[in-house]
Amino acid sequence: MVVRKSVSASFCRALSSSSASQSVRTTGKLSASSTHSSNTHITSNPKSFAPNPHSLHQFLTKQCKSGAITLDEALHFFDYMVSLHPTPPISSFNHLFGALAKIKHHHHVISCYSRLNSIRLFPDFIAFNILLNCYCNMGRISDGFLVLGKILRSGYSPNTVTFTTLIRGLCMKGKIGEATRLSRNMSAFGCQPNVITYGTIIDGLCKHGRVENAKQVLLEMKNRGIFPNVNAYNPILHGFCCMGNLEAAKGLVLEMMDGGVQFDVVAFNVLIDALIKRGRMAEANVLVDLMIKRGHHPDRVTYNIRINALCKEGKMEEANELVDLMIKEGQHPDVVTFNTLIHAHCKEGRMEEAKALFELMIQKGQHPNTVTYNTFIDAFCKEGMMEEANKLVDFMIRHGQHPDTITYNTLIDSLCKQGRIEEASKLVDLMIQQGQHPNIVTYTTFVDALCKEGRVKGAIKLVDLMIQQGLHPDTVTFTTLVDVLCKEGMIEGAIKLVDLMIQQGQHPDTVTYTTLIHALCKVKKMEEAKALFELMIQSGQHPNKITYNIMIEGLCKIGQLGKANDFLSKMEKNGCPPDVMMFNTLILCCSKNSETSKVVELLCIMAEKNLSPNATTFSIVISLLSNLKDEKCQELLDLLPTFPAQDH
Repeated sequence: MVVRKSVSASFCRALSSSSASQSVRTTGKLSASSTHSSNTHITSNPKSFAPNPHSLHQFLTKQCKSGAITLDEALHFFDYMVSLHPTPPISSFNHLFGALAKIKHHHHVISCYSRLNSIRLFPDFIAFNILLNCYCNMGRISDGFLVLGKILRSGYSPNTVTFTTLIRGLCMKGKIGEATRLSRNMSAFGCQPNVITYGTIIDGLCKHGRVENAKQVLLEMKNRGIFPNVNAYNPILHGFCCMGNLEAAKGLVLEMMDGGVQFDVVAFNVLIDALIKRGRMAEANVLVDLMIKRGHHPDRVTYNIRINALCKEGKMEEANELVDLMIKEGQHPDVVTFNTLIHAHCKEGRMEEAKALFELMIQKGQHPNTVTYNTFIDAFCKEGMMEEANKLVDFMIRHGQHPDTITYNTLIDSLCKQGRIEEASKLVDLMIQQGQHPNIVTYTTFVDALCKEGRVKGAIKLVDLMIQQGLHPDTVTFTTLVDVLCKEGMIEGAIKLVDLMIQQGQHPDTVTYTTLIHALCKVKKMEEAKALFELMIQSGQHPNKITYNIMIEGLCKIGQLGKANDFLSKMEKNGCPPDVMMFNTLILCCSKNSETSKVVELLCIMAEKNLSPNATTFSIVISLLSNLKDEKCQELLDLLPTFPAQDH
């Protein structure tokens, strides 16, 4: 709490808020609702009965086996079991602990085992494996190896399950090399890796982007006579798709088919999603047909992938038809389906349709989540409907969904764009109180707003605060500040900020360089501007038309027309064809220097490139003609090229 208050206070100081402005309705509503929410405790009600041997037997043999247990029930029965005399055997406790581990209450399993040790009831081999699994799932891999030591000291022989659990733990921690070495040392303990062991290593490699290495493990697996299943192939398939290597993915699919590997819906969905994301909808549809022919019916994920793609393309009618087909095939829309449709309608400004979908969603038993609410809040804020956004935040909290960082950032952005910075800063206070910490987007929003109001010192303080809080300002944040410093004529400060930007691991982009180049050109520091232009190219950033135009205009202003022409040639070589604006800059410069032949030459180049002159071009040429004597004027008119008729 002390840290939160300190961040909040620092934030306010950085904003230099001198006036104690009235609390806005947004903050008031959020504060009231959040306080109400934080005072509402949801408590589970453990079964109010006295356990007996019969109910214990039912619990261990039926409920634990099916997984239909709650933490309270499990702890209730555990206390009862410990109180019995004689104490039940460790195997009975293993049923309970195995069920608890399945519902991911790993910490409680470990605590309960500690209690058993205190009453001199020690783990058996199954118990050790359950403990090992819990430690690995909690990321406590060192403790997992301690359990392995206890297994060996207790006279048990670790089996493939034991080692596979440890291998999974290592993979979860990104220690793929150690996991691979452990799999190769298993034989020393009299056991061998199985399809699950290999699948675990393959999954770990793919999650860390080492797809080719995973393919090698797959090959090793085959060479050892272990036939990969769909779970071994799926991570590699997903990895190739994420890399955009669809040809390799398709090759893997053919390999799976040739090897008789039974496809599952997940494998089809991975490839369908990848094809759609790359605009290959027709191929994706063919794959859906193949999926059905092979006896796999599209699931909700399949439909959601396709519905999302259609919505992004604005094909709402087709998306709705697919939803109808989805329902007809027995796959009912879920929260993801509704969120996709709601987002598409909000994006197109069709708020009434989006609200109707929201109502339908609730009627169908699908509970709106934070994504649903954030979609509406964003749409309301973009339309300037802050009151509607506030009401929805209030509604959201009352219905058990708490605003997240995206919610707060959306509201803050809207307030900042309206110039209501102090009101937005109050939301930051509330955001921190509610356990949501400002991120790069939050800070950048304020930096941008402060810069637009000319409050440069406040913006710089905020960037310093970001760094103190361990947040690294991104290129957008730095460039926003560089821009305002340049506009204020503080070029040295802007250059120092770019140095800081590089120290923080952020590389200036084309916009950053162009902003600085423009500032240098304005004060006629052309040599420095040219040096920065060259540095920009060396850094791998490509100058755009705006960058070139700034350089050309700057050189023209100091009378270096030849060098300006060189830049015109250079931009074409670099794949950035000049536009009318650039020719106008050069033509104006030549006109001012009364270089009529050069004006004609530039106009001829324009005609060759099928670039039609605009109003500015005509204005420059007319001004030039008006300053010439009649015979010179006619001579120039005769030399002017013919341009194609412009379409209106």
